Amino acid sequence: MTARVETYVGAGGKTTTIFFRALKARQLGKKVAVVTTTHMMRPRQGFVPGDLPAGWKEQWQRDGIIVVGTALDNGKITYPGDGVYEALCELSDLVLVEGDGSRRMPLKVMGPHEPVIPENSDAVYCLAGLSALGQTVGEACFRYELLGLSDDAVITEKLLARIMEEGCLARLGTFRDRTTVILNQADDESLRRCGHRILQHLSRPGRMTAYEEEARNLP
Repeated sequence: MTARVETYVGAGGKTTTIFFRALKARQLGKKVAVVTTTHMMRPRQGFVPGDLPAGWKEQWQRDGIIVVGTALDNGKITYPGDGVYEALCELSDLVLVEGDGSRRMPLKVMGPHEPVIPENSDAVYCLAGLSALGQTVGEACFRYELLGLSDDAVITEKLLARIMEEGCLARLGTFRDRTTVILNQADDESLRRCGHRILQHLSRPGRMTAYEEEARNLP
């Protein structure tokens, strides 16, 4: 079995989006594995250590979703290694990858070594949170200084589109053509209208999403 691999990068709800996708796939009877190529918070349930201890396949068979990684002392997990990743790709129907971090901010600029996207990714999703609109980049954008922005610059639709374009899409290399934009936190009609206008200014296709409070607490 060769899995479909999807990598999620950016900010504004990556982890929520990954786990929502995992649950939907599970409801269709799919076996799902979640990993990170950088760091992510260890989930409350479904975690399997990267050394794949005895009984991990039975847990997966029972639950349908596992999160595999090497545990760190700070409550986070990291990449489980190439061998484990390749095994998961052979055994899964769907592998979901978190490819960077955002310090829980709704917007980000990729760092020099980001994102970390597996070569076998079939699709990449680049996220941003519409809640960033109206805030300053110092409040709502991780690594804003890499675009030469001052911390008091207010995030308008135009600036959000620029950050997405220059801070994420332009840095995806050969994966850019496989990338779809997701504008998350489209929680009301006003934000949805903003999102539509922003998508019109981006070089890749996209869509908007919003999640109920229950879904936001999935991991």
